[in-house]
Amino acid sequence: MRKCAILVCLLVLFATGNAFGSPVTLTSVPAYNWYHGCTPTAVGSIMGYWDVHGYSNMFTASGWNAVKLTANVQDQISSPAHNAKYDPTPDNASLPTPPKTSIADFLGTSKDPLGYGSTYTSNIPSGMTGYASYRGYSSTAQENLYLAGIIGLTWSKLTSEINAGRPMLFDVDSDADGKNDHSVPVFGYDDRGSGGKWFGCYTTWSEDETIQWYQFTGIKSGHAFGIYDGDSFRITSAPGAMVMSEGGGSSGSLVPEPSTLILLATGFLGLLAFARRFRK
Repeated sequence: MRKCAILVCLLVLFATGNAFGSPVTLTSVPAYNWYHGCTPTAVGSIMGYWDVHGYSNMFTASGWNAVKLTANVQDQISSPAHNAKYDPTPDNASLPTPPKTSIADFLGTSKDPLGYGSTYTSNIPSGMTGYASYRGYSSTAQENLYLAGIIGLTWSKLTSEINAGRPMLFDVDSDADGKNDHSVPVFGYDDRGSGGKWFGCYTTWSEDETIQWYQFTGIKSGHAFGIYDGDSFRITSAPGAMVMSEGGGSSGSLVPEPSTLILLATGFLGLLAFARRFRK
């Protein structure tokens, strides 16, 4: 295992910067092509960020120029053994259960009764910490339901995570049909005053994309990329560099993707939550 580099934490955020409408974004977050599921791909972008900011054992690829390419990290996103066993529907019963070596393994992506590329939202926090532990790092993760339940996904929660140098994962409704169907890595925010509050992310549909901006609001029919929930993630085993920058990103047209069914999950403190799946 390569030794984690200990870097100095640098925050380039002025107290009045966002007040004038400048978006705040994290640097060196890799954009990956969709690979065997939106959730493992999105989590891959978050792990790639941590890899190049002081936790270089997250991926076997080394350095930004290598880590930013999907082909160099795809086996850590979803391993060949995982793909062979779980991508067919139903699962390939003739193959043994593969060892957990990739993000998709720890997330349980595509495993029966899920279809190809689907992941339960309830599996995301444990999947993120499980993969980090496999790569040698202690971490914590928390599911934050949008404005309700557990720890609410508020604007303050998003900005505090980004200000601390920690990308988040959002579960969203990519095709505006009122149901969550997609996971994206979130690494920016922009308070536009009367123009509303916006979050910056990658769609996971292109390795060449720049940051995309969507309004910070819940799921509702006709609104693309409305938010269902978000997952915060932090490394706790050793200090790492958290680099931020101010600057804009380009918005892009929505690429429609199919939505999926809603799966009923457990209640919490009298609030009924739903564990949903994504077929991407």
